[in-house]
Amino acid sequence: MAIVNQHINDFLDYYLNLNEPQYAVLLSGKWGSGKTFFINQMTVEYQNTKNIVKVSLFGLKSKEDIHKKVLLKLFNIDDTHDVSMTAKLVGQVLKKFTGINLSDMPMGWALKQEGNQNIIFIFDDLERAGIELLELHGYINGLTETHKQKVILLADEGKLKEDEKYLLFKEKTIGKTFQVEQDFETAFKTFTDELKNAKEVLNSNQSIIKSVFDTAGYQNLRSLRQGILDFDRLINSFEDKFKNHSELITEFIQVFFALLFEIKSSSLDIQLLHRIIELKTGKLQEEEERNNVLNEIKRISEKYNFLFEELFLSNQNWIDLFTKGSVSATEISLDLNRSRYFFREQKEEWVMLWHYMLIEEDEFQTALNQTLLKLKKNEYLEPTVIMHILGILLELIDKKIYNHEKDQVVNDIKKYVDINIRELKGIDTLNDYELDGNYTYYGYRSEESDEFKLLKEYLLKQADNLRNEGLSEKGSLLIQYLSENNIQEFTNMLSAEKNKELLYRLPVFNAIRSQNFFDALLQVENKNMRDVLDILKNRYQSISAYEKESVLEELPFWKLLIEIVNSYEVELPYKIKDVWIKKHCYDVIAKEIIKKIENEIERKSKIKQLEVTAIEQSNN
Repeated sequence: MAIVNQHINDFLDYYLNLNEPQYAVLLSGKWGSGKTFFINQMTVEYQNTKNIVKVSLFGLKSKEDIHKKVLLKLFNIDDTHDVSMTAKLVGQVLKKFTGINLSDMPMGWALKQEGNQNIIFIFDDLERAGIELLELHGYINGLTETHKQKVILLADEGKLKEDEKYLLFKEKTIGKTFQVEQDFETAFKTFTDELKNAKEVLNSNQSIIKSVFDTAGYQNLRSLRQGILDFDRLINSFEDKFKNHSELITEFIQVFFALLFEIKSSSLDIQLLHRIIELKTGKLQEEEERNNVLNEIKRISEKYNFLFEELFLSNQNWIDLFTKGSVSATEISLDLNRSRYFFREQKEEWVMLWHYMLIEEDEFQTALNQTLLKLKKNEYLEPTVIMHILGILLELIDKKIYNHEKDQVVNDIKKYVDINIRELKGIDTLNDYELDGNYTYYGYRSEESDEFKLLKEYLLKQADNLRNEGLSEKGSLLIQYLSENNIQEFTNMLSAEKNKELLYRLPVFNAIRSQNFFDALLQVENKNMRDVLDILKNRYQSISAYEKESVLEELPFWKLLIEIVNSYEVELPYKIKDVWIKKHCYDVIAKEIIKKIENEIERKSKIKQLEVTAIEQSNN
């Protein structure tokens, strides 16, 4: 079997043993294709006989910058922390004892100290250099022609060709060009040899990873190495029973590397991972036709069929893994124990019931009875679990496995919500997104049924009602923060990103007297007025979103406030606060708040009228 890139190895062996080649060799390949890996492997045999001077040209903006870095490398001076600082210190010492600046040190003199024929110059990232190609040509030609040195260049030639001066550079500088082919097998072995925990399991699944790597089409060995190192750290958090379950580990590796490569290639926003489950359940079949983001989810799902089987970790845990770099061992165990390989070991009867097609009749009856008994005892307090149970029961009714009426089941769950609403976990922050991206990796059963949607809407409405009960207290806090010029807390309370009480979508201003709010505005320091007006304006930027529909109810508050602003008496000459109130505050309230609310109310009214008309026409 031919060794990948052997012809390049053979030529470089020939080239490096020439006395005076007087040209450079270019090794081309895209970023992450393995150029650096190849040259590192190839030059191992020369480490004891040659001084290998390897320099990244990334960001270097002049011949002087390159020369300084080359000299530091040539004399084995550590420049890994701060090249400019290292060069400065070395330069100061050199200047003191020799009277020569580092950048002025002749290359010929430096080479004599190392032996003219014992050096290999390797310049990486040629296409990312901040220096003009023709200026760089002068420096490299000085090495190859004047000083008779061997120079190897690493670059993506496709990027270099975008510079019209490249052809001239290549003609005068490069004598031989090779396209480096990716050597997955050699790279994979090298990467796994440095592992502490996952060497054996990854080597046994090399063909699986290679298949995913090829399917991804990203072809980036740097990302492969990073993924291997990340997995080595991740598997250390696995219980032994998971590590020893070969089928689970193989399937987990498939999912892990598929997500990794898609994220690294910017083909997948990990925050949209939950959409894969929604696509699987058919929830996105209509919506995906109109949304490019969802089409991308569909493409990835079709690309990797196994993503439709099982994701093993919850959406949030995958997000944490790829954004924060870690997931707790407890969370991993919780998720893997719910997989189809271990769910029987769990005491969560509703999980057994979710897998009803994989269990035997006696197991099914036990799980069903235990689930119904726990409902009767009000023991389920996670909103997502309540929705799961409803979805499962609805599907069992459809399959004629559970002999009950759907309406009765929905009414029973409604009563359950009413009784336990104040005890439900996370009810203070529950929203549509949290219910959709439930903490398990299971998709909801019967999610598209009218009954499921009805209860979901009911649960969210009850959660909003509960939060609305405390709006007076929250409104008072807003007034307090505004009066005290505590703008950070005022912003945090109303911000969608920072607020944990969801005030950004609740009609909190209905719980505030307009006059009190105006009086607080007068206490705001001028330097803070812009921030206050910006947060108020931003509150109504995405007002058409379903979840912000209730803020439309705040229109009376703002209409009364603008009347107060209009009646605010000022005298000439205006004070700065007068300008803020009469001009800027008025503009924001009138144009950015009231107008947007009124436009949205009118838009919704027209839509409703069109729906009524459509129904009337269909009836006729």
